[in-house]
Amino acid sequence: MKILHIVYQSLPNISGSSIRTRDIVLSQKSIGLIPVVISSPFQNGLSNNSKIDFINNIKHYRTYNNSPGLLVKEDKTPLYKRILKVFMIFGFYYKTKTVIKEEKPDIIHAHATFFCAIVAIILGKFYKIPVCYEVRSLWEEREKKTANTFVKRLQPRIISSIETFCMRKADKVIVINERLKNDLLKRKVKNISIVPNAVNIERIRSQPYEFNGRLNFGYIGSVSSIEGLDLIAKVWAKLEKSNISNQFHVYGDGNYFSNLKALVGMLGLKHFILHGEVSSERIDEAFGNVDVIVNPRLKSKISDTVTPLKPLEAMAYKKLVIASDVGGMKELITHNYNGLLFSSDSVESLENVVRGVLVNGIDKNILERSLKYIKEEKSWIVNAELYKGIYTKLVG
Repeated sequence: MKILHIVYQSLPNISGSSIRTRDIVLSQKSIGLIPVVISSPFQNGLSNNSKIDFINNIKHYRTYNNSPGLLVKEDKTPLYKRILKVFMIFGFYYKTKTVIKEEKPDIIHAHATFFCAIVAIILGKFYKIPVCYEVRSLWEEREKKTANTFVKRLQPRIISSIETFCMRKADKVIVINERLKNDLLKRKVKNISIVPNAVNIERIRSQPYEFNGRLNFGYIGSVSSIEGLDLIAKVWAKLEKSNISNQFHVYGDGNYFSNLKALVGMLGLKHFILHGEVSSERIDEAFGNVDVIVNPRLKSKISDTVTPLKPLEAMAYKKLVIASDVGGMKELITHNYNGLLFSSDSVESLENVVRGVLVNGIDKNILERSLKYIKEEKSWIVNAELYKGIYTKLVG
């Protein structure tokens, strides 16, 4: 069975979305499915002139038009660029149509956003091919936090309406957790299946945990305002005033990096180290330098409905995970069982949990239970079989 994945972004771009896509296609290939990928005009290939890339021996068709200003990025896109991007859907439609005629897929699997879904739905109807639309978050919710004018308030409403329309028109909607499913049911979206976030365990190269006398804490991932890294910086300021010299390492970049750097400077932190962007080849090294991963994500509708990949990766690397008790984290972590939770948005609660680890050390039983949880419940091989079942029913 051949599946055409229509994606907004993919490797070589590093993000939670592109990593999930990578693991989807790799795991599907491993169980005998034939995944093929086509990426949007806003995603470059291994080179800017790539037409076809082979990544992990999986064919990736490229439609990038050498417009660096339109590349996928975390920074908010100005309105005029958004309008320009919408009009580029016509060229993307014709290039995807060409790929469908050449590859003859059995299933079209569109990944958020609606830019990919609209193309998939129209071509799916035209060629009588079943269409899945995978929704990983209500990404328009990010817009509402900074919507302080009529135009800015109007944009997320328009996006939400288009997204809902696409979900209703797809033959199958795939989400990553129960909370997101319930949210879509309120929009009268039907035929929803859950394929949760997971970890490709075969790609994890970790060493057995060894305590060397001083715990290193850290964060590995995108540096955005929603991640709450200002909270942990404030906690570290309190710890350093208590003459605690444990280090906190931040591996990653994003639209909040400069703000975080300014805060670290203002607080005069000596043991809070910003490493900047880390390549996929150096992820093992980054995890090797950290004993405890902290994910202090702030409370919001997005963080309550989206289950992140970061804590699962940390568990697979046999690291203790400290996370805020937002909905997405609580779906993955049971306090004192496979990780530690603190009250979201609370510097005091986070400080108490960190100090507890500094005093008591790492409970190896938590590490063992979290690794078992990953292997038994959060493996991409299990997810690949879920996808195969969904596809088979649609084709059958």
